[in-house]
Amino acid sequence: MKILLVTQNFYPEIGSGANRFRNLYKHLSGHHQVDVLTTEPSYPNEKMYQDQKFWYDEQINQSADIKRIKMRTSKQSRSMAMRLLYYFELGLKVRRTIRKQQAAYDVLYVTTPNIFMPWAAFFGQRHETKRVLEVRDLWPDSLTGIDKLKSFKFIFPVLKFLEKRMYRVSDTIIINNEGFRAHIEQLAPQVKQYYFPNAFNQEELAFSEVTENFKVIYTGNIGFAQSYDQLIEVAEGLEERGIYFNAVVYGMNAHNFFNYIQEHNFKYVTAYHEKSRQECLEMIRTHNIQLSLLKETDTFLTVLPGKIIDGIGCGVPVVTNLGGYANQLINDNQVGYAKERATTTEILDAIEQIKHNHALEQQMRENARTLVQEEFLWEKNIKKLEEVLKQ
Repeated sequence: MKILLVTQNFYPEIGSGANRFRNLYKHLSGHHQVDVLTTEPSYPNEKMYQDQKFWYDEQINQSADIKRIKMRTSKQSRSMAMRLLYYFELGLKVRRTIRKQQAAYDVLYVTTPNIFMPWAAFFGQRHETKRVLEVRDLWPDSLTGIDKLKSFKFIFPVLKFLEKRMYRVSDTIIINNEGFRAHIEQLAPQVKQYYFPNAFNQEELAFSEVTENFKVIYTGNIGFAQSYDQLIEVAEGLEERGIYFNAVVYGMNAHNFFNYIQEHNFKYVTAYHEKSRQECLEMIRTHNIQLSLLKETDTFLTVLPGKIIDGIGCGVPVVTNLGGYANQLINDNQVGYAKERATTTEILDAIEQIKHNHALEQQMRENARTLVQEEFLWEKNIKKLEEVLKQ
């Protein structure tokens, strides 16, 4: 097969979306001709990619399969109007490229949450190629969850209509979270959905034994979707309890977090700037708990963040305030603690319960190692995905 992957985020960018598509490219290109249409790395900012540690995959660095779109506008603007302008520019350039090149491919594989890219790839285009839509976020609902549509409420019904049409003009839909299935089925009941979660490569799997100093870790964005206030409250609670807490953070509220930690002269809480995926995984393995906190909105509490999969893949218990599929996954498999809209006190109590019960922590670690082998291995999942793409 000849496959074109269309994604806003791609290696060497950090984040689960970029890592997911790096793995899709690496595994699918082993047996198929795969090209990637993407942008220049700029998440969370362009400057950080001057550091060569993020460009660790020499195979991709040398590949001619990666087509990067040059953009004039910036997606990192705090202005919603400027961000929309960026998406319109990106959509226009994707549209032109697809119109010229789609006939050369058997599969057009496009991802959300930026729905401007699927719109550009699918709407008003000749349906010459199998259309596969990957849904990693329920956009535009996620915008209401971060209060970014307050000034643009009049366009929300239009966005919802286009969301429904996007699903319906797809031939196949891939979801990375079972929590999305019912929503999409309601809007596009005739289109088949297949679940393929974020995963680990076999070579990435490595586990460490628990350390003497009990440690909690948070890795990732502190942006619109994350609960910054609760993260601060948890940091304060862990400091008071003398529990080590390491946070590898980036995003719009990261500098506030750094400043808060410095101003309060915390002894047990340490903040770190962005790290590569390999560096993050190495850190996670040496900790006792992986923390994941999102804002308490219906949209965000049903997602399955990449940091939860990272924790499970490293054999580390996960503590979170999420509901939905993530909650079910964690509690049913006993790989941590999950309670929808958990208060800070409940989060801290869960951490202490694991801290003071070595047998419980060890059982959660063993359960995580089993779960990653059963459900979260690319080498297994990619074979199933290939069968779907061939249909």
